[in-house]
Amino acid sequence: MIIPLFPVSVSKQVYPLNYPILYREAYKMKTAVIAPLGMTPPAVSSFIDGIGEPISDIVLIITGHAAVRAGAAFLSAGLRRKYPYLRVHIEDVGYDDISTPEENFDFMTFTARQIRRQRQKFGCDKIYLNIAGGRKNMCVSLSLIGQILQADGVFHIVNHDVSLMNERLELFRSKIMAFGEAVTPEEADALYEAGCDDFDHILFPRRDRYEIIRIPTLPYPEDYLQYIVQNIYDGAAGLTHADRDLFVRHGILEQQGSRFELTPHGERFIGVILGR
Repeated sequence: MIIPLFPVSVSKQVYPLNYPILYREAYKMKTAVIAPLGMTPPAVSSFIDGIGEPISDIVLIITGHAAVRAGAAFLSAGLRRKYPYLRVHIEDVGYDDISTPEENFDFMTFTARQIRRQRQKFGCDKIYLNIAGGRKNMCVSLSLIGQILQADGVFHIVNHDVSLMNERLELFRSKIMAFGEAVTPEEADALYEAGCDDFDHILFPRRDRYEIIRIPTLPYPEDYLQYIVQNIYDGAAGLTHADRDLFVRHGILEQQGSRFELTPHGERFIGVILGR
């Protein structure tokens, strides 16, 4: 049986009329950015501002931490103000933190579903992953998922004066936290408008103040992933000896006499690939 790993939707949505003239020729292309959000909202907004191509959707992956949730509301208000055509999706992983192997697998599964959702439901032509925010384990895992599910690019942000940026963030932290109390987007927008000069300076620094680094990735061919998934559930009978031994070394398979069994770790990882 062929397992479809990358279903594609042809549905499209046309950009609003206020889409920038600079990007008018690209209006038919839909590009989504998926980004875990930590305590540094500019890690996301500076990417949107500096990548130099139209972005139609941004998916902010957040935890339940109060500062992260407030930062998401703050960031969303700033993006709505500067990019009114941009669709902002806030997705909560359901944890206050991602700090255990089980939570990390849940995060990977959650993120894989978001990538598929942007392709299938929203018909995005390209998907970029921004790994500049969130915990290190989240960003490393997201990079791996990006290769497996054939994301179109994985990016990191490097600020030339990170200490100054952090100082400014902390200076305005109490005002940013106030966004967590906003009940509606309109309330958050009003808070942002009241301090827009300072807030814009935080979220949208000058382009020469930071670098956008494309992380080298090597996408996994779909037929190779299908070969792995189909054979790994069949006692590894169809795997080459080299592949089988590699999966044993990496804890995906376990040898029991002459048989090979999928480990609990391997079961979770394959589940991520299949979107379970």
